[in-house]
Amino acid sequence: MFDMTAILELLLVIAKTTILSALYATILFFIVFVVSKTTNINWAKRALKFRFWLMLGFAIAIMLFASSLSYRQDTGLGDNSKIPVGYGQTIQSEDFAWTYFYPDPNKTEPNQDELIIGNYKIADRFLCAEVSHQNTNSPTYDYIVYDLKNKSLQTFLSEQEYVDYASKHSLPMTKEFSDFRQHYHEYLDNKPKWKTWLLP
Repeated sequence: MFDMTAILELLLVIAKTTILSALYATILFFIVFVVSKTTNINWAKRALKFRFWLMLGFAIAIMLFASSLSYRQDTGLGDNSKIPVGYGQTIQSEDFAWTYFYPDPNKTEPNQDELIIGNYKIADRFLCAEVSHQNTNSPTYDYIVYDLKNKSLQTFLSEQEYVDYASKHSLPMTKEFSDFRQHYHEYLDNKPKWKTWLLP
């Protein structure tokens, strides 16, 4: 079944990419036009053709669309939202109901290695999170500390066990954790405004 929201969002990305690429191509074309009128550079004079503008626009559109799919720019489509958390890792959520984290960064589909987490916080290179037990296959431990850089996972059977460890290692307490929705909106709000306007 198709996710109509995802299709609409993809169409909006394509439309924004088309508009931005046409705008950037026009600016570059104008620069070449000025260069052709103020200098004796032959290639600038030869480039002043509609075909050159079209090629510029097409090349820019490809780069912009690729940018929208890059690690830092891609925050998901439709009900599937995701946040890059560093070192190639992401945290994903479907409709802000289930929050998925994959300790193995090469696996991006539900599998036996996924973790469904609740509230969490990123501290430097560490993901500190509570583990959700809503899934029938959930693990026996309640908290994790995942080293994003070294891809290593530590588990804690109880909140107290986690708190003791966090105190010794200057990690956030559980009261500092928040849900995926809050992290997602904070990530979008903290994006530089120029990226919002100048990238798809």
